[in-house]
Amino acid sequence: MKDKLLYAVSLLNLVLFSSYLFSFTSSKDKATEDLSNKILKVSGIVIVDSSGIERVIVGAHLPEPNFAAGSRTKARKKNGSVSGVMLYDSEGQERGGYVTDDNYGNAFLTLDSKTAQQMLLIAEPQGAATMQVWSRNGKNKASLSASDADADITLKKNEQTVKLYTDEH
Repeated sequence: MKDKLLYAVSLLNLVLFSSYLFSFTSSKDKATEDLSNKILKVSGIVIVDSSGIERVIVGAHLPEPNFAAGSRTKARKKNGSVSGVMLYDSEGQERGGYVTDDNYGNAFLTLDSKTAQQMLLIAEPQGAATMQVWSRNGKNKASLSASDADADITLKKNEQTVKLYTDEH
């Protein structure tokens, strides 16, 4: 009888210990699946340098561009707002970014000089893509674009189109 009782207690102990391990493991899996305590939800983050100058802004609806003498322009208001990552130089001027716009849903990668945009990569939601680079004075420009319907390469030197090829089709 002692052997049967010892066997029953041992079996009960094994079952309880196994259920304890199982509950510990499954609660750990639930914590891994539920990331709400590990994800930070904010509408924006501003990263400043040691002088307090804004250098990177990550945001859902970024501020207007900051060109020339630190004043914000109204360039984006007429075309809608953008969200993403914007980069600024040591003087706080916008120098480029990776954003999406609210109106069309385009994704942009831009690089800017101190006074204007110099390079643009754009991916449209329907699949077309364009890359453009241009000189500071705007007289020289290279553009490469592709869509399901067409592909195009355009070069301009001193505001004159440079002929690359003739489409004989």
